[in-house]
Amino acid sequence: MDANKSSYDRVMERSLEKKAAAKERKEEREEQGIVNKLVIERGPAGLYSTRYSMRGAVPDELKGLFTRKDRILAIAERRGIEVETETYS
Repeated sequence: MDANKSSYDRVMERSLEKKAAAKERKEEREEQGIVNKLVIERGPAGLYSTRYSMRGAVPDELKGLFTRKDRILAIAERRGIEVETETYS
């Protein structure tokens, strides 16, 4: 049966397997209480920047420097992103 599959089918099959494994790892981390949260950091010039606590690229809306952290919080709330609380209190 594998001989009849095209290269595209094999690639898509592997991709689906990787996605399923990644989803499983994410669920395991959430069960353990390990969540990738948004971190708000204040730079020496008084401007705020964002990053994730573990890894990953931040959304385009949150890239760059901000003068007000409430703007960052509003964007994160609208997008449903968890924010690490001790970094901006």
